[in-house]
Amino acid sequence: MTPAPDTGPDTPAVHRGFVGRVAPPIAALVALLGMAALKLTVPGPALTPWPWSMAGIALLTAGLLLGSWASLTFMRAGASSRLFHGNPGLVDHGPFHRTRNPMYLSLVVTVTGVAILMGHLTPWIGPVALFLWYDRLFVPREEAVLAAHFGADWDAYRARVRRWM
Repeated sequence: MTPAPDTGPDTPAVHRGFVGRVAPPIAALVALLGMAALKLTVPGPALTPWPWSMAGIALLTAGLLLGSWASLTFMRAGASSRLFHGNPGLVDHGPFHRTRNPMYLSLVVTVTGVAILMGHLTPWIGPVALFLWYDRLFVPREEAVLAAHFGADWDAYRARVRRWM
């Protein structure tokens, strides 16, 4: 793999601004807090009554396990999950072999599990909004930076591994 160039003042501006400043886990936390507020104030109709809502635990657990696996894979590869902290190379094994964004996917799956647990309609705004933010705003900008850093290696990886699944 081609090593990433040093980051610094010449780092592409594509990752600056509001979208670049909000860390994806913070966005997930905001989604969870918003979901809780909606559940308490305007829950909407019940979608998954108890005990079926307990199925959310399976998704919540799957999301947490996927995120842990992805983070561990990054750590073992000597990479940082922080985009501008210089990574030695593209991580394309473990969960990154199946999805380019297992960490973001894990957050969406976890938040979806919580929405199922809540059992009502309005909390579903959280996972939908979170997915759309990642997919439409955050990930495309991050991928532009990765393309600039890794060049042909990124292009080959992107051609063989889907963004989500």
